[in-house]
Amino acid sequence: MVTFLEQENMETKEKNYWPLGILSILFIGLGLVVALVVVAIKYTPQNDNSYLHQHTYTDSHINGMLSTYSAFRQAYSLELVNGNQKLEPLFPFYINQNTPLLWLSNQHNNLSLQVQHKDPKAPTLSFSVSVLRTKQKPLILGNIACETQEKERICQLPPFNLPFKGRYQVMVKINFKGKELPLIQPAFVR
Repeated sequence: MVTFLEQENMETKEKNYWPLGILSILFIGLGLVVALVVVAIKYTPQNDNSYLHQHTYTDSHINGMLSTYSAFRQAYSLELVNGNQKLEPLFPFYINQNTPLLWLSNQHNNLSLQVQHKDPKAPTLSFSVSVLRTKQKPLILGNIACETQEKERICQLPPFNLPFKGRYQVMVKINFKGKELPLIQPAFVR
C-alpha cells in the first residue's frame, strides 16, 4: 500500500511549466516593444526643410517667388566658390537628389561668392550667408568683404569651422528689389 506521504511526493514531481513559458514570452515581447519605442524616439525622422518656416506661405506665394528668382537670374549670375569647385546655389524649389554637393571640411573653410552683372541697370544686391544643419543653430557668416571689378563682384566670406561631419546647407539670402530671395547650396562635410 502506498502511504499518504508517498502519494503526495508523486504528485509534486509532475510540474506543469506552460504558465512560466507563456509569461516569459509575454515579458520578452514587452521588452522588445519598449526597446523599439526607445529607438523610435531617439532616432526621429529629420525634416530637411529648415529654410522655410511655414509651408503654407510657400504654397500660396510660390509663383511670386519663382518670378523673383527668374528676374534675378536674368540680371545676375551667382556662384559659390570653394577652392576649385564652383557651384550655383539654387532656389529651393529646384533642388533635387541630383544637385551637386559643395565639399567642405571641419576646419578652415574659405568660401567666396562671385556675382556677375548681366544687366547693367540691375540694382545693387545685399546678402547674408548662413550654414544650416538640421536641429542645430545656424552659423551666420558676417563681415563679408567684397571687391568690385568691371562686371563682377567677388565677396570673400570669413573662414569658419564646422563641428560635425555630414550634410549641411549653405543659404545665401539676397535682398533683390525689396524682396528676400533664399538660395540654397547643399554641402557635405567629410
